[in-house]
Amino acid sequence: MPPYLGGKRRLCPVIFREIDRIISRRRWRELTFLDAFLGGGSASLYAKAQGFRVVATDIAERAIIIGRALIENSRVKLTREDVLRLLKPHDRPAGRVESTMAPSVFTQSQARFIDTALSIASEAGDSAKAALIRLLALRMALLCHAYAQVRKGTIHRISTGEYESITESAVYHYVDGLRLTTPTKLWDLAQQINAGVFEGRATVIKRSVLEAIPEIRADVAYFDPPYVSVMSYEREYKVIDEILEGASRPTSPFTVKGGQAMLDILFERALHVPVWVLSFGNAAVGIDELEAKMARHGRRTRAITLRYLHLPAVATEAKKRENREFLVIGVDPEAPLLAGASVKGVGSRDHVPEVEHSNTLTSIQPDPSDRGAESAAAEALTHDSLEERQATVAHEITPRLGREAVSVLEPRVDEPDAILGECSFDHNREGTAEGLTGHDPHPDSETPVRSSRKGDLV
Repeated sequence: MPPYLGGKRRLCPVIFREIDRIISRRRWRELTFLDAFLGGGSASLYAKAQGFRVVATDIAERAIIIGRALIENSRVKLTREDVLRLLKPHDRPAGRVESTMAPSVFTQSQARFIDTALSIASEAGDSAKAALIRLLALRMALLCHAYAQVRKGTIHRISTGEYESITESAVYHYVDGLRLTTPTKLWDLAQQINAGVFEGRATVIKRSVLEAIPEIRADVAYFDPPYVSVMSYEREYKVIDEILEGASRPTSPFTVKGGQAMLDILFERALHVPVWVLSFGNAAVGIDELEAKMARHGRRTRAITLRYLHLPAVATEAKKRENREFLVIGVDPEAPLLAGASVKGVGSRDHVPEVEHSNTLTSIQPDPSDRGAESAAAEALTHDSLEERQATVAHEITPRLGREAVSVLEPRVDEPDAILGECSFDHNREGTAEGLTGHDPHPDSETPVRSSRKGDLV
């Protein structure tokens, strides 16, 4: 999968741990998971691997390409012949990318490859194969630039040999980018993409979720809208959008000042979905406000605060210190889906065994009774050898918070570093830090989920 601003691949184990507490994983094959803001596709792919039927929506073509190639597609993969065809020399005139973006954004060979790939994809008779080829071009375009930030300038210095004028930490990104259009490197990249293709049930819809959600029957909805007062996706992926759609996109109303008000509209239109899971940043809104928004719609809530690293190689020290991500879960206590359900691991933690306080957060373990492509696929969703890796800074928060902070493994873009505190459905704050070495979704005993009113069971 592409390295994606705001990507949730490392947060997925936390998200699905929380869903497992509400609805046992043994039931997931019967249920529909809505990924309302597809983005980089991590949540959808993880849900598909865990057996959910997935419905994913987005309005950006960059997200739809990922969805059609990996989420909706269950069988078609890239072949060596596909890769060699993409690299075959030709005498066609320069395409749009080569004509307008070389050498300012890409080298000539990189730009020519992107044009060739998009042209071949448009001629492909199989829609899944076309999406895979376009995803390969997208993936390559991102990897040509340092930290997957595609910008004008700098890259032309590689062609002229002006390496010393490039930021030292970024040079190797650009040098590696020169090798991407070789058969060996491109086939390695194609195989990484192929690893995300496995059996499952999914539908991808290119449409605004606000328009689509009233018509979508789902049991669990994951909301990961653009965060308020942070860099917009439209700005970050301006060049990518111009390549794929011919123009840049307007800024999302969720991103602009006051965009948190869009959540009220979203929740109003999603009342028919029993379980909500919301990811949101702390730049302009607090966790209590997010819980209150859900509560106004009759939801019982649980909230988790996480520390995350956003582009750690270029983030300011203040951002590294202050960035928080909120995960808020809201359930409809009257929903038939949850009638009589006992929910593991939440409610009053005063009565949870001590081992529950040190739950760890790697991939949710597969049910031994469920064998097949999904089980194997789930293990492959957290590794991408071509992504930028940065050392964790979990230790920085330990003295300040007075609690243990366990380092994550292989940190990447926008990933949680440690859980700082949780608020259960009865609003008992916990403040436990959690690590990343395993989670058993099927403990021998189950703990009922309590609502925000003492004694009420969800």
